Order: sequence, then C-alpha cells, then structure tokens
Amino acid sequence: MFGKPTQNNGAVPPRPAAETVAKIGGGGLVQVIVTSLAPLTFYVFLNDHEVPQTDVESISISIEAPADGLSKIVVRATLNRFLIDVTGARTQQHTELFPCTIEVVALGRRLSVTCLNPNSVDGLWVSLGLKADGTGSDLSGVQSLRFLLTEGLLDAKLTWTDGTSEDLLPQ
Repeated sequence: MFGKPTQNNGAVPPRPAAETVAKIGGGGLVQVIVTSLAPLTFYVFLNDHEVPQTDVESISISIEAPADGLSKIVVRATLNRFLIDVTGARTQQHTELFPCTIEVVALGRRLSVTCLNPNSVDGLWVSLGLKADGTGSDLSGVQSLRFLLTEGLLDAKLTWTDGTSEDLLPQ
C-alpha cells in the first residue's frame, strides 16, 4: 500500500513482525520533556522508563569539535541522578548516555541528538525543530552544542564553526 517498492524480481522476502521492528535498539532512547519553567517541571524517560524529577540532579549534553583540530573532541551526554543504596542512603549515580538518541522538547522547541560513538563526531547527527511533515532540520557546521537541565536551570546553546553562538531556547 505504501512504502518503497521491492526490487527483488517479484519474490516476496519474509517480513519480520512489526512488534520486533518497533523495538528500541542500540543504546536506546532518552526523552526529556520540559512542561513549565516556573516552577521548572520536566520528565525524563530512559527507554520508556520514567526517572522521577526528584531523582534527577542534572542531565547534560556536551559536544565540542574544536576548530584548531588539535584539541580533543568531546561528545558526551550524562545523567546524574540520586539512588537509594542498600543502607538507605541517597547516593549520586553518573550514567553516560551515548550511544543513544536524545530528544529534548522544551518551550515549543525540539532538539534531537543521535550519537553512535561517544567522543566522536562519526555517527553524530543533530536536528532541530519539527516541521509539518514530521522531519527536523538537520544541522551541519556546528562547532559546539551545550544543553543543561538541573534544578532551577534550563540552558541550551549552539555555536557555529564561524564562532557565532545562539541560544536554542527562549530566555
């Protein structure tokens, strides 16, 4: 009915079950949804499992591809959260999120970062917004991207290779 026609001389290949194809693979999917700034209210999901806001210390994305070609490339995303250990004490856990896809929806804006290889720009895609056709605007020419969500603070900044910096979220 829809989709690309097959190019296999009329032979119908076996079709995998839709529920199998729909599974989240690789490092997974991280979704961050900010619904209010005052008070700051947000939701974090790791592969469809909610991390309660009270357990989130911070979530950050840092992408730095230095123009000098000599400095180290940084491509990382980190979730810092509080967990209860076996003694009942509240301890902090740092979880590196890449490789994965992170989608941030906040203040009528959308940021999507897919990273296949931590600390490498190979297999890294950044997309902004959501067009009427369901696609985003894929970016190129980005030197750095910074996103930080922590109690009381939401910040996202993009720097282009020409040195121009822009806020991704309205202030």
